[in-house]
Amino acid sequence: MWSTAIVTAIAMAAVTGTVVLILSALTRNSVDSALDDRIALVTSAVETGPDGSIRPLRIPDDSVDESTWIFDTNGKQLQGPDAGRRVQAAAESLSRVTRRTNTERRERVYLAEPIAASGSGAPNAVVVVSESLEPYESTRTQVVALFGVLGLVVTAGSTAIAAWTVRRALAPVESMAARAEEWSEHDLESRFTADARGSDEIGALGHTLNHLLDRVTGALRNEQRLTAELAHELRTPLTAIRGEAELGLITTDDESAKRRLTEVVDLVERMNSTITTLLAVARGDAERGTSSRPEAIIASVLADHTADDLARCRVHVTEDVDVAAPLTLAARALAPLVDNALSHATSVVTITTTADDRTVEIAVSDDGPGLQDADTEAIFDAGRRSSTSLGAGLGLSLSRRVARTLGGDATLTSGRSPTTFTITLPRP
Repeated sequence: MWSTAIVTAIAMAAVTGTVVLILSALTRNSVDSALDDRIALVTSAVETGPDGSIRPLRIPDDSVDESTWIFDTNGKQLQGPDAGRRVQAAAESLSRVTRRTNTERRERVYLAEPIAASGSGAPNAVVVVSESLEPYESTRTQVVALFGVLGLVVTAGSTAIAAWTVRRALAPVESMAARAEEWSEHDLESRFTADARGSDEIGALGHTLNHLLDRVTGALRNEQRLTAELAHELRTPLTAIRGEAELGLITTDDESAKRRLTEVVDLVERMNSTITTLLAVARGDAERGTSSRPEAIIASVLADHTADDLARCRVHVTEDVDVAAPLTLAARALAPLVDNALSHATSVVTITTTADDRTVEIAVSDDGPGLQDADTEAIFDAGRRSSTSLGAGLGLSLSRRVARTLGGDATLTSGRSPTTFTITLPRP
């Protein structure tokens, strides 16, 4: 659209400039022709008396006399109007020329030529004629104004037509983009259908997007299948480990061994929770349309913590809204953020819930040392953990993955004072 407007404006400016140049050339030719005709008319009408003096002109057209002067060879005006000071001075300055002279002064053109009256051999007079350029300048100004207005109209019309054409041409693309985005979130099995325009560029785009959706769907299915298979494979040894640890707790009286075995059981339980979450994501439980409330999500997460942990938590829920996510998955997305805050906080962990028209944000803040100069994206990479962490560095990564599966996200919104992680979940 902008290209059309710019190119059209340049083209109209070029056309206007060309017309002005042509009009100027035609004007000058017309003026020169009029002056030549007047010189010829005056030359043929000048006569001398018996004493050699120049007789008055006998020309019926008075307009000729008003812009025509006759001077003798000494520069004395023999005939002509008593014009204004500037015009008269310009005419008198040409009264002694010895050859045909053409000059332009103050929007008037003057032509002076020595003549030989009554067929005498040597020139005995100088004729000066003039023509005002004001009518021509006025006409040229009107033409330029007309072409300027025409240029604006043509440019505006061309731009409007280009805008209408572009919008009409891109409307199917915008519709396809919106449908593809909706399908990517809710229905990966849908495809663009072929229509009567299947052979044009839009049809080719739809065909390409169908292939792309096929590949994306296949990749997601492979990922889900791999995740499910790995989760099932991990559950078997974890169950055995937990059984052995619990059996050890029953059969041993060593307090140190019991503490270690209890820690093993806790770690196995945490891994089982992670595997359960991965299985739910792989099965597509996040897409089943169930909903829960932020209060229930926070309560589910805090239920796994001790009374000392709960004593440090402050929960603020500003609106009574629903979250478009299953309770277990939403809690699994929030849990790593709460665990991280509790492990690094000095004295206070604050959980704040806010909502707008489309999303619900659950922000978890702590008064710990914070993350100075931390890469806000790299901390969500799998295996990324601090030097003091005892985990595998999967918590934040899993939190973001689950949140995005639910249609939201997990982000670091403040690195310190306080350190704040926020999980965003969609509203129904």
